Amino acid sequence: MAEQVSIKDFLRKREMATQELKFEGFTSPFVITEVSNEENEKLQKAATRTNKNQYGQVVRQVDQDKYADALVVKSVVQPDLNSKELQEFYGTLADPLGTLKKMLSMGELTKLVKAVNTLSLGDTLEEKVDEAKN
Repeated sequence: MAEQVSIKDFLRKREMATQELKFEGFTSPFVITEVSNEENEKLQKAATRTNKNQYGQVVRQVDQDKYADALVVKSVVQPDLNSKELQEFYGTLADPLGTLKKMLSMGELTKLVKAVNTLSLGDTLEEKVDEAKN
């Protein structure tokens, strides 16, 4: 039987991890933060559609694209993608994801998305496969 441990061994103040990403052409780095479990559940719920299938059963389905976009937007803490000034400059009023897409090239956006996934979800399956190959 396992040795009894103190509940105090499991008490900790959870600090959310952050990461800076530098992209050419911007003076300051982009800063992303880890998303909490509670916030992740809210993002998943917001991206979930409820439909009835052909048998009349209610089926819930997560729109993976909508969820991934919301995760990235929520993770970016610098720059403020909801800034009116930033959105006006890029012509993307009330569209933080659109602002981000206008700001970054496709390669930069991919790098940002990978960093967000790694920070919030840990190593991606692709990275684990690459690591196993080496």
